Amino acid sequence: MGLTSSLLRDHEVILRAVQNLEVRVYEWRRSGRIADPAPLQRFIEFAKLFADRCHHAKEERCLFPCMERLGVRREGGPIGVMLAEHQILRSIVARLEEASRDYLREGTGFEAILELCTEYIYQVRQHIDKENYVLFPMGEQLSGETDRVGVNRCYEEVEAGEVGHTIHEKLVRLAEEI
Repeated sequence: MGLTSSLLRDHEVILRAVQNLEVRVYEWRRSGRIADPAPLQRFIEFAKLFADRCHHAKEERCLFPCMERLGVRREGGPIGVMLAEHQILRSIVARLEEASRDYLREGTGFEAILELCTEYIYQVRQHIDKENYVLFPMGEQLSGETDRVGVNRCYEEVEAGEVGHTIHEKLVRLAEEI
């Protein structure tokens, strides 16, 4: 298995979730309300658990340290950019969760929800493109078999430790239910 194969599969799942969210945002904007908040709640859960605690954790704990050992710079380099973007995505999700609570409790924050969802969709697509077409090919080119085996073992450990394999599969299915 390649150095980034697992992460590329994660990206496909994340992009499916984002595509489903984009359809919801269109529906909400057209109707002027969120009639059923369940898809929004599912997306927030998905973004926090799958995209961040599982996927970003695999990158931050496994891939990025390996790439640094192979000579890719963190500061002033592509790894630093990816880490900064992970923080941006976390911030958007935290604000979205807060706006969602406000909407459910008080009926306020509808426009904020639409803006934050749209911002997340844009940011995550840009982020994934950079990883898929710049960072990941760089890692594949620099890595050897020992690197690939070690990093893939690390991915399994992170996934098992952060969410567990059963929850991971549930989250993959959740992407379809947004």
